[in-house]
Amino acid sequence: MSAARHTCPVCGFAELDEPTVDLTGEPTYAICPCCGTQFGADDLTTSHAELRAAWIKDGARWWSEVKAAPQGWNALAQLAAAGHPTTTPPSTVPSG
Repeated sequence: MSAARHTCPVCGFAELDEPTVDLTGEPTYAICPCCGTQFGADDLTTSHAELRAAWIKDGARWWSEVKAAPQGWNALAQLAAAGHPTTTPPSTVPSG
């Protein structure tokens, strides 16, 4: 049996090891390895949509220097699969 996976509400990364909020609705302070958002800190005064826009504007690069991006990772495909399509030209959003 595999561990449950959770999806980042900012970038749509669907392989978070822990949820962004616990069962009581409190933030877990988990950090998304894809966009670098720390839940309970970065999203305290900035909405997920604003964090997403900033990540895309910064090139939608893989954030973690410890956890490697999944093989074939593509930011635009990930955003679209999560229901957050972007009109940013693919040449400005690098994959893997």
